[in-house]
Amino acid sequence: MPYYTNHFGQRLFYEDIGKGEVLLFIHPPGMGRKVFKQQHELADHYRLIFPDLSGHGDSDTTDLSPSLEDFASEIKQLMDHLRIEQIILVGYSAGGAVAQYFALQYPKKVKALILSGAFPKVDTFFLWFEFFMGIKWAGRSPRSLAMLLSKSHFRRSEFKHELRNHMAKSDPEVWSEFYKQALKHDCRHDLAKLEMPLLLMYGERAVWINHHARFYCECPDATLVIVDRALHQLPATHGPIFNQSIINFIQRKIGTEKTAK
Repeated sequence: MPYYTNHFGQRLFYEDIGKGEVLLFIHPPGMGRKVFKQQHELADHYRLIFPDLSGHGDSDTTDLSPSLEDFASEIKQLMDHLRIEQIILVGYSAGGAVAQYFALQYPKKVKALILSGAFPKVDTFFLWFEFFMGIKWAGRSPRSLAMLLSKSHFRRSEFKHELRNHMAKSDPEVWSEFYKQALKHDCRHDLAKLEMPLLLMYGERAVWINHHARFYCECPDATLVIVDRALHQLPATHGPIFNQSIINFIQRKIGTEKTAK
């Protein structure tokens, strides 16, 4: 599996599959790249890059208290390493906080932004409580939290076990700090600066999260997709719908797709 070495000498691992437009996926706290198992099918259409952020999965820990800026810098270093000028950036859940930070810091490098279950600021009590519990749980019992999250994402036992085992490699302190950083993140007043095409996806039943869709009315070119009867874990639980929504969005907003076939 390929990796690049950051400025401090730590190795940061990633997967790089397919050809065409480049989609780079940012995972939530603790989960690592394995949460995007269902998105590998998109390699028939695009080039896909799945990094493990530092302190997650197979990557080394670079800092026990990383900021969103640190994670965004890792993405920038990865792009430089691969000599990629522009990406379509995909952020899932709290990974969307990193994606939004990156898009605001490096707007010319983001051809389009795709956010699943994202928020510019935690604005509901239940989401705040989820993050609060995540901070505590990751620090005290990361193994049981990994078991819970893997079960909530995948039904197929092999995917479930693969995700759980991958999460067991994540550093609990980094995992907990990622939750903290996402919890205090607030980019509401900068959303109008996200001028690139934006795709927002939410599960209909995840009302404590899809509540945040209203903030993105500030964005000049936003498309909203609500998946019927779905909860929050769209990339894993509704992979075919999630993937097709991405294909449709890219074809409509960016133009003719390049395929690997």
